[in-house]
Amino acid sequence: MSSQTTQRNEATERAGAVARFLVAMVLFVGGMVAFGWAFTVESNHALIFSAGLLMVTLGCFVPMAGRDR
Repeated sequence: MSSQTTQRNEATERAGAVARFLVAMVLFVGGMVAFGWAFTVESNHALIFSAGLLMVTLGCFVPMAGRDR
């Protein structure tokens, strides 16, 4: 395998890691916002809180799922 191919593979791995981090951070922070928002709305408290819980859970799972080593 050539050096150039190896460098491209490393670059795409880094780009994927950055993308996974950004998605995970958006999910995590969005879930925290949903937790707070659930207590300020007039209805559907449980639905919004559950959605926030799911978002936080996915935000923690995404970085672990992308790690294959």
